[in-house]
Amino acid sequence: MLATYPQLSEKEMLSFAIAEAESLKIRTDLMLEVQRYIQYQGWNAEEAAMALRQTLPQMQNLLNGEISRFTAEQLIQLLCRLGRHVQGMVTD
Repeated sequence: MLATYPQLSEKEMLSFAIAEAESLKIRTDLMLEVQRYIQYQGWNAEEAAMALRQTLPQMQNLLNGEISRFTAEQLIQLLCRLGRHVQGMVTD
């Protein structure tokens, strides 16, 4: 959700909106990769929770796509626990 900053110009607000959209895209890509791996393994939520050392409610949130409940760092840690490698790239 885009925060409101009344003291900022429209250009600055647009810049914040773009940054929030980029963050959401990164988290979405990471979450989808975790979901794909879990599906590939054929795990249910309980099995995935055990494998990833998460609570069942956390894993259900992940599998239900509750993106707002996860940071990029948390999703990267989950991917690392699955033996996946994550690389970041910054472009102009």
